Amino acid sequence: MPDGGTRWRRPGGDAVLTYCAIGTLAQAEVVPAAAAIPIPDGVDPAVAALIGCCVATGVGAVTKTAVVPPGARVAVIGLGGVGLSCVMGAALAGAGTIVAVDRVPAKLDVATAVGATGTVLAGDDPASTLAALRDATHGGPEYVFEAIGRQETIELAIAALPIGGTAVLVGMTPLGVRASFDVYGLVDGSRRILGSNYGFADPATDFARYAGLHLAGRLPIDRLVDRRIGLDQLEDAFEGLRRGAWTRQVVVF
Repeated sequence: MPDGGTRWRRPGGDAVLTYCAIGTLAQAEVVPAAAAIPIPDGVDPAVAALIGCCVATGVGAVTKTAVVPPGARVAVIGLGGVGLSCVMGAALAGAGTIVAVDRVPAKLDVATAVGATGTVLAGDDPASTLAALRDATHGGPEYVFEAIGRQETIELAIAALPIGGTAVLVGMTPLGVRASFDVYGLVDGSRRILGSNYGFADPATDFARYAGLHLAGRLPIDRLVDRRIGLDQLEDAFEGLRRGAWTRQVVVF
């Protein structure tokens, strides 16, 4: 917590630490004053919850980290809440081509509903997926967003770049994971790799701005919420996440 202590311990006495000094999945929270961000009236609390996490991360990666220009060819690899927010961010930026890539057909449908102009169903053969991605983006995406955090998909994102292309790494890997790429091709083709942590968000201003865009119909964040649950359904919810069964499950009190 902000005071350096902890509010919860395991039966053996070990401290249970919070994330970003806030934590989650509880009926009440102790938060720093700076974390209490006003949201415009009329915003569904479920939508507000997503703005505070996946939307700020994904939309910000497109519009603030990469600053994707209108008409650009964009690809997004991985269609969880962050990846779908990258899709929405690309649509908001006016990208001309937005290709969504995932292994789950239902997630491709959601991506189309929130702004994707094309989709690629990823398979077990990386070479086939790479070829399909290049074909769908007319030679390769000028901007590709990796929103999973796996070595294989990071390397896929970099390999898909045409000359002058940019790979934006948004997904968080476990500590110590390494990926590789052909250095000569990166340098010779003036390609770029960018890291994007939380979409360069300034919560005090960005949260209200994203909420306003949602209310104006320009960020269909509500389309990401496909299940509302109670605290007693958390174990089932996490199991669903492991199976890739849901886009975003939201705890409702």
